Amino acid sequence: MPDAHIQHINVNVGDLASAVAFYRDVLGLALDPTPDQGFESQFFRINAEQQIHMNVIEDEHPFRAHFCLEVSDFMGVFRRAKSAAAIDVAPWGRVRQLPNGKMQMFVRDPHGNLIEIASTPEATLEPALFEDDLVEPERGVYRMQPGASVGGHESRQGPPT
Repeated sequence: MPDAHIQHINVNVGDLASAVAFYRDVLGLALDPTPDQGFESQFFRINAEQQIHMNVIEDEHPFRAHFCLEVSDFMGVFRRAKSAAAIDVAPWGRVRQLPNGKMQMFVRDPHGNLIEIASTPEATLEPALFEDDLVEPERGVYRMQPGASVGGHESRQGPPT
């Protein structure tokens, strides 16, 4: 299906006001017009073709399952997520620079949904970022052996840039 793409993802939350504040103010997503669905909801614009649909519906939230947003302002999202105590290092380890140079971190919204934040290739990174306790100082990946429930950081250098 070469023309297939993800149009939207759905997250369920327990309180719309706190969830909207997180997705708008911490992640930096714009509100999108939202139809009346008979329950509290809010749509967010990711880009010209993609949205997040948020519904006030109580639900179970998995530990490692997530969706990923690629952002150009990684440093801004990092600072806001750290300030909100939203960075979650338990499922996939500390914030890291992958061998290809992109940054990767995982944040958990106030309702338990896990979101991976990846930097775009052209994102500006501040050197002080790698001195933060939440950040791996060396490039690498999170590795977990088959059947294991916990893994760890494996340092790897990326291709020369």
